[in-house]
Amino acid sequence: MSVNQTTRSGARFAALCLAALLICAGGAGAGASQSSPRRRPARGASARAAEEVAALLVRALELLRAGKAAEAEPLVRRALAAQPSNADAHALLGVILDQRGLAREAEGEYRAAVRLDPKAVAARANLGVLLARVGRTAEAAAAFESVLKDVPGHPQATFNLGLALFQLKRHEEAAALLSSPAALAQDAPVAFYHLGLIESEAGRAEEAAQFWQRALALRENYPEVHFALAEELRRQRRYEGAAEFYERAVAGDPAKLVYRVRLGGVLMLLSRFDRALGVFTDAAARFPDSAAAHYFVGIAARGRGDYERAEAALRRSLELEAGSADALAQLGFVVGERGRDAEAEVLLRRALERDARHFYAGYDLGRLLVRGRRYADALNILRGAARVRANDPGVHYQMFIALSRLGQKGEAERELALFKKFDEERKARRAAGGVEEIEEALPQPPN
Repeated sequence: MSVNQTTRSGARFAALCLAALLICAGGAGAGASQSSPRRRPARGASARAAEEVAALLVRALELLRAGKAAEAEPLVRRALAAQPSNADAHALLGVILDQRGLAREAEGEYRAAVRLDPKAVAARANLGVLLARVGRTAEAAAAFESVLKDVPGHPQATFNLGLALFQLKRHEEAAALLSSPAALAQDAPVAFYHLGLIESEAGRAEEAAQFWQRALALRENYPEVHFALAEELRRQRRYEGAAEFYERAVAGDPAKLVYRVRLGGVLMLLSRFDRALGVFTDAAARFPDSAAAHYFVGIAARGRGDYERAEAALRRSLELEAGSADALAQLGFVVGERGRDAEAEVLLRRALERDARHFYAGYDLGRLLVRGRRYADALNILRGAARVRANDPGVHYQMFIALSRLGQKGEAERELALFKKFDEERKARRAAGGVEEIEEALPQPPN
């Protein structure tokens, strides 16, 4: 479990894309074909049977468009019993099964429809949507490409192929499709959102923001866009603006934990620990089984010096996700600050066992050992932390103390010089940017 940067996460992109990819039964091209099921010419007694099958499918499609899939399914199965080779019936049953969440069965029906009628456009389009939804993006792209080969400029296939190529990180091709009139006619806000993501990936922040503003002009309540804008502002260390857009994302979609985590995190960067604690506390109440939510309550409480509350929240996080190096490291620090050094040492060592390169676990354990006058042990741990983050002034200061106590004057002086150097550099960066570089020091979510 981790809280990911969703504007950079392939899985997250897939989820957002597929919400747009779904072909609803009520829209054009959503059923088994682009029009009502075809009536095939027949002679004699077979003519009446064919007409009855066609009537069943027409009625089933009407019911499906009315949201009555449960009533439509028996009619489609009756049609298939009468005509097992009817491509329209297979395609329509695929839509019904897809809506019921039976992806494997729906795929079988779509493929049967395509096998019986290789030109079945809607069946191939719906098959592509299903494949994309289950993470088979390359196969989905091939399905959409096959539709466009037969029907160039097909709006849904153009739009869906653009989203699939975006997920496949074929950004130049995706941008060409998503900026086309066909894709914009299908869903311009979603197209603009992804075009913005493509620009952001390329480091063109201004162009990305322009696309996102165009999306918001068409869809005011668009939490994914608000979140993307907030992420861009956060990368630019424009934390006030980022907080505003994170808040809009939370308001637009309260069920997204990552929106709340990012909002609380940026509030911590602004040293608004009370407000951050409120955000994380609300998140933990909404997501009581989320280790990450309780973890962030813990670090916000730590930030405001409420170690009792921090300890309780971090212990709850570890109950939900045992062995998290981040939670163990944070709890080790808190327990140490509460005067329980032996327990703190155990926790910090456990964190390092889980992740030997965990800087905070190494730094806090080294500091704890220095405080306990175990200088040789401290040096070994602190040198490991320095290999992870060589320009951190605090770790060099702790090494200076340990070396001084061990009588290693030359090495102690060298560490003191490094401490002064890195401390001055940090102060200079703070002065130049107007904001202390505390983002690097903000603990990361449990992994």
